[in-house]
Parts: sequence; C-alpha cells; structure tokens
Amino acid sequence: MRKRTFIVGAVALLAVGALFASNMGFKINYQLLSGSNAGSFNGTNALALPANAQTGITDAATLYNDIGSAVVTNIQRYLESNNGIEQYPGVNFSITPGEGYFVKVNTDTNYIVVGSHDPSLGVSLESGANPNSFNGTNHIAYPYHSTASTASQLYNEIGSTVVTNIQRYVESNNGIEQYPGVDFALTPGESYFVKVGVDVVWTASHY
Repeated sequence: MRKRTFIVGAVALLAVGALFASNMGFKINYQLLSGSNAGSFNGTNALALPANAQTGITDAATLYNDIGSAVVTNIQRYLESNNGIEQYPGVNFSITPGEGYFVKVNTDTNYIVVGSHDPSLGVSLESGANPNSFNGTNHIAYPYHSTASTASQLYNEIGSTVVTNIQRYVESNNGIEQYPGVDFALTPGESYFVKVGVDVVWTASHY
C-alpha cells in the first residue's frame, strides 16, 4: 500500500511591491513503487506535480535527477497528438503545469514533492476534433487541494456534457479504472486521464 505524508500551507506571493492572489503551498511524501513491490505490476507510477514545481525542475532530466538517477528507469509523458509516449532518457521534454507524467522506478522510493498551486492556471482539454489531439484524451495533474475528491465529482465539475470519461492508471495490474463505471477516489500526487468530446479550458475548484 502506498503511504503519503501531506502538508498544506498558505503561501503569499510578493513581486515588485504588488500582492498577488494567495497560493497554496504543498509538501508531500509520495511513495513510488517498484516492480518488486506487490502493489506494482512493473514499477510504473502516475505522478502529478504542483503547478509551480520546486525550483529547478523544468524538464524530464531535472525531474529524473531530483528523484534519483540510480532509482528512476524512465519518465514518460502522454502524447495527445498521436496517442503515444515520449520518454526520458531519450527525449528531454519540458515539464508543463497541469500535465501528468509516469515515473518508472527500480526501487521503492519516497519522493518529496514541494511546490505551490497557481489559482489562475487553466488546463486546455482538447477533444478528438482538435488537430492537436488523437482521440480527446488528456493526461492531467490534478491539484492537491481541489474540492473534488472522486472521479464523479471531477466529471461533474468539468461538465457531464463535455467529459466522455475519466481514467486512472492501476499500478497493481498495469490496467485502467474508468468513470462512468468505477467512482474511484482522487489521490494527491496522482495524475489522471480525462477524455472530452469538445475543447474546454478547465480551472480546478479548490480550497
């Protein structure tokens, strides 16, 4: 079973004498499970980073090294345009706020994630009618302090007339759990797939 220690705090951001909207700061101890763990099929973990990730994490290489190069097998991002995968080592892709990732590890590892939320962040969810999307599937990083706590709540928040389904990666069997169908819990630090029928920009409701 994955264990997490989750700390939340309000962070006021100051710049050039102006006070911006108060952000929420996070520190989470996120356990990445390897293939030798009974809870993982092959060591692949779905990971969501805060919108403002800790300083220095800007691309796959810096995330790879931050977790630990001796521990990480690869880091992957879902390619909406062709329903494929981009992988590091290989392609050093950028870390994008609001996007989810997969991290495969060879040893169980407690990864300390630090960062803060951006309340102005709008995540573009693209449908299959969009030339940038193969079939309308988007891999999202769900904010840690969001008000929705289940797949059905997220489904209704984005819009039941917009969302086709919401999916989570099941590490134990390398499979998928899907709503409508299974109303699974949303877990801080975990990323999800959201398939939409029309393009929409989604801003998460949060505490």
